[in-house]
Amino acid sequence: MVKALVVEDEEDIRNLLVEQLLDKGCEVRKADNGAVALQRIKEEIPDIIFVDIVMPVMDGILFISELRRDPETSKVPVVLVSAINLPGLKERAEMLGVNHLLAKPWDDESLDRMLKINDEWKIPAI
Repeated sequence: MVKALVVEDEEDIRNLLVEQLLDKGCEVRKADNGAVALQRIKEEIPDIIFVDIVMPVMDGILFISELRRDPETSKVPVVLVSAINLPGLKERAEMLGVNHLLAKPWDDESLDRMLKINDEWKIPAI
């Protein structure tokens, strides 16, 4: 079973994504900001992380930077989830090793394209 972590400050969006991932057979944990997510990761490293950009306490970009600094979590696949397209976001995401961008609101097909589960976990590149 794939272990996912959803990092999103908006409760409705967080719960929707968690529910959809559960429906797809994932085991899911959640956090409402990057600082809480880093704590969750210390408890158990997920197979994939879905993270929002704009959040209080620690935003998604800083969270991903911290994630990539740690050798134990540097290769965990990350999907950046955002409703906004900030200037230079795609370039910065690629530099941080983000595996995919998921636009809010997403449809089920977009999420399915990212969740290619065969014998191993695969996330398409940006």
